[in-house]
Amino acid sequence: MARKIDYSALLFAAWFISFSIAVQHDSSVQRSFIIDYDNNTFLKDGQPFQYISGSIHYFRLLPDSWDDRLAKMRAAGLNAVQIYVPWNFHMPRPGQHRFTGSADLDLFLALAQKHDLLAIVRAGPYICAEWDFGGLPAWLLQRNASIVMRSSDPQFLAAVDEWMAVLLPIIARRLYSSGGNVIMVQLENEYGSTGQCDLAYIRHLYQLGRRYLGNQTVLFSTDNTLTCVAKERQFYATIDFGVDGTRSLKDTFAPLRALQPKGPLVNSEYYAGWLDHWSSPHVRVGAQLVADGLARMLAYGVNVNIYMFFGARISATGTAPTRRHLSRSQLPENGDTRYKYQLIRQVIKDATGRQPSPVPRNSSASSFGRVKLQRLASLLGNLDSLIVNRLDGKLPVTMESLGQFQGFALYGTQISEDFEAVAPSLTSSYSLRVEKVRDFVYAFASSNSKPSLGQFLGFISYAESAAVLNFTASDLSSIRNIWLLVENCGHVNSGPDIQGNVKGILGQVTLNGAPLYGWRSYSLDFDRLAAKLPYAKRLAASGEPQAAQASLYMGRLILDKNSLTDTYANLSTFCKGQLWINGFNLGRYWPCAGPQVTLYVPRAVLREGSNSVAVLELLQAPCLSDSSCKIDFLREPDVGFRSKSVADSADSLTYRGKSAVPSSADQLPTVDDERI
Repeated sequence: MARKIDYSALLFAAWFISFSIAVQHDSSVQRSFIIDYDNNTFLKDGQPFQYISGSIHYFRLLPDSWDDRLAKMRAAGLNAVQIYVPWNFHMPRPGQHRFTGSADLDLFLALAQKHDLLAIVRAGPYICAEWDFGGLPAWLLQRNASIVMRSSDPQFLAAVDEWMAVLLPIIARRLYSSGGNVIMVQLENEYGSTGQCDLAYIRHLYQLGRRYLGNQTVLFSTDNTLTCVAKERQFYATIDFGVDGTRSLKDTFAPLRALQPKGPLVNSEYYAGWLDHWSSPHVRVGAQLVADGLARMLAYGVNVNIYMFFGARISATGTAPTRRHLSRSQLPENGDTRYKYQLIRQVIKDATGRQPSPVPRNSSASSFGRVKLQRLASLLGNLDSLIVNRLDGKLPVTMESLGQFQGFALYGTQISEDFEAVAPSLTSSYSLRVEKVRDFVYAFASSNSKPSLGQFLGFISYAESAAVLNFTASDLSSIRNIWLLVENCGHVNSGPDIQGNVKGILGQVTLNGAPLYGWRSYSLDFDRLAAKLPYAKRLAASGEPQAAQASLYMGRLILDKNSLTDTYANLSTFCKGQLWINGFNLGRYWPCAGPQVTLYVPRAVLREGSNSVAVLELLQAPCLSDSSCKIDFLREPDVGFRSKSVADSADSLTYRGKSAVPSSADQLPTVDDERI
């Protein structure tokens, strides 16, 4: 990371808060958070309590941004935050536990408490969260591709027990009753979406919760189907819905009330925004509609969690079709407070009668102009330094079998000398058939037995059934070696398709009908790529042709110390790939599909002086000369907000509250600028 983050200050703050908690816990006041079924409310320290929460994914943020985002959430009038805990982020490999940097859960909870924010923790093991595999670790598939996720499968439960023995004690130390700020814990999430109802699994999770968190902690579920977990009546049942569900709250909660007649009403996910999908228009959820719906719920006594309140970016993770997490959230990627935030803040002030704290000043963003890039090297010509593991066999193996749980893998085979006798061809036309592949395949052919580019044959996108690439070649020797670069675009994160969701080449590969055997399967560590790029083997001036696809580009962004601000990298001249700045992976770009064009570049990854800019372009050459090879660094994002959108409807129920709350820092906008 380019700019040193002052973890010492953050750690001191966490220690100080923990010390204060200990003192507070020794006081004569008994802290409690329970459910009052008779009066349909929560009780906090014996008093009726309605929580107004917002979701933030700490794991999608750099730690030096946590304090700013939490301060702005409190300034909006929220009294709680809701978080997911992704198992695969904290335990990337068996036995490896990560709780530092962006994974420092304990520190995040301490900072939330510093801002007087209670915490609602959705601990998994499955979380959804628009996150890779719904938070489940893909190494479970390496152990056994047939393991039944989210069930009482003994292998799955054993892994869950190991993880919960690490996680739940951390949460237990932060419980409200122990002087912390955690008031509720969810185990599992939206279980009805699986089509399963494994009660042995649900009961096992409940027992784990009670073992580590005690009998007084509120354990809850969120599931609109109400077909399984809610009927057990162990977890307190909640539902989730968006603006439409607020128009008749009695009808919306009727199915829940039929099953759970008493207790506080909870909307665990009030959809104030929605996610964008590749190749689809940018989604807009009208700010006024969201504010109106929130006002109706608060007046009705509903406990609300706004999902998402902070709309974070995804760095090379998430569900296969999704790039930007949740559009039109209350705080966008850089944390700026804008029109929608202002409306929400006013609704909460009018509903509670409490004056919110001052809004922290927005961070500055700058336009740094244009950076010229040089096409430096081919990816396949520089794989020696990226290969982590290799398995040889008759057929390709899954990425998980290679220990490759995200990113890319490479598959190579050599066409046998007797191919023409097996599959005679009197023409130069060839047909490469792949029975099944996940997710994205870039196919190349070359005469070289070592990984190299040569001729680009085409690409295949997520084929559950057979896909065919037709191509021509002057002679067989030029395509003697077939190379398939496979991109894992994210494990399925919800629904029944989560089962057995392995990645890679998953079926037979044939050329002109003849099976191809003798495959070399390579796992690749792309985190090494940016660091190795300055030393990469340059493109050959002569010799075997080099395809333009899967090429590496590099440039330099020069900044002085007064220019270190957030910015946005515009990759509109590129098509599909990944961007690194100073070795930090900023994620995928795909403007050829859209809607998003820019990638957010936080100030923390930049430094005074020279900043390395590295691009891996996978599909097409954006430039054949240095003069046309560029990235523009802009002040504002382009997330596709100019594309087709769902604007505020003419018949929306306008929120007629008081005039906007003035900010003591930046004056908030009075019109919707559509940039979030």
